[in-house]
Amino acid sequence: MDRRDFLRSTGGLAAVAAGCASTAAAASHPAASTLAPHPLRTLTVASPWTASHAGYADDAHRIAIRIQSALGGAVSIDAHPGISTPAAITIAPVCSDTALHPAFAYFGGLPGDQSLTPIELEGWLATGGGQDLWDELAARHGFKPLLAGHTGSSPVLWSKSPITAPEDLAGLKVIARGLDHDVIRALGAIPVTGPVTGPVTGDEKAIEAALAAPDTFAVIWGSLVHASAAGIPARFPFGLAGALGKSGGALAVKVDLAVWETISPAEQAALTAAMSAEFRAGLTDTEGTRAAVEQAIAARDSAVIANPTPEFTAAVSRIAAAVVAHTAAHDSVTSRIDRSYSAFRRGMNPGGVNMS
Repeated sequence: MDRRDFLRSTGGLAAVAAGCASTAAAASHPAASTLAPHPLRTLTVASPWTASHAGYADDAHRIAIRIQSALGGAVSIDAHPGISTPAAITIAPVCSDTALHPAFAYFGGLPGDQSLTPIELEGWLATGGGQDLWDELAARHGFKPLLAGHTGSSPVLWSKSPITAPEDLAGLKVIARGLDHDVIRALGAIPVTGPVTGPVTGDEKAIEAALAAPDTFAVIWGSLVHASAAGIPARFPFGLAGALGKSGGALAVKVDLAVWETISPAEQAALTAAMSAEFRAGLTDTEGTRAAVEQAIAARDSAVIANPTPEFTAAVSRIAAAVVAHTAAHDSVTSRIDRSYSAFRRGMNPGGVNMS
């Protein structure tokens, strides 16, 4: 089945349609004209995904539509799939920024039971001081970050044969991102891709090559819609839901700080609100279609998604705690972010019950 036909049949493109509808609605809204205090200007919007990166490319396209809608008649958006040069606005996984500083991992998604759910992450950013810390960290690297998407809860680890214990991964190659890279290594596997050390495009190309390699044993690939659109279950038909953590990874819109400071407060507010709406709409689509997509994957690819064994979950939890503690000790910046994150996480779980 064509990937777009599959996504359409399982609701994966519903958010794209919603984004288009939002564009039309915003264009006809009387307030849109108030967001154009400057002459028309062009902003480049780049992402690491080309059309060959199924699922993720659809996300980037939908977000670009939201950006255009939010800024009304003030700008013309020049989209550039496959980032290779600096852009005014970049759409990318937050974990990509761990190449700049390890503290970005807190905003992208932590492993094991150290993670916040997508809604909890949004809450920490909005009410727990997380956005201020993210802004401060990102400003050092020249951009303003906005949460714009998420791969959802219980990300699936797809493998070529069943995994029941940590030793089942020993010596095998696994595609992982962010701090999952360190967890995979500690479980005895060989991480195919680690923290990004160059342009995001280079990392995506490395991942694409790794997917095609016959000796790659397992991969975590976004949401079920992302994985199915990329044909992952057909090649890795054994899935473990939440194997490396209860929550997936965040997607961000990164506005070049010089550009952010030149747009009006009204445009800044409109863009911030639009990305918040996009985050909620995308997450609702991802979580709401999960059961249907899982059924479609089982019927089409004979793929089976199971839950990890208690032994495997316990091993991941121990390793994740050590990995996060090591990250928190990196420097005073990371330590301060860790304190804020941990305080919010404890507040979400005042009884001390394991949050996984």
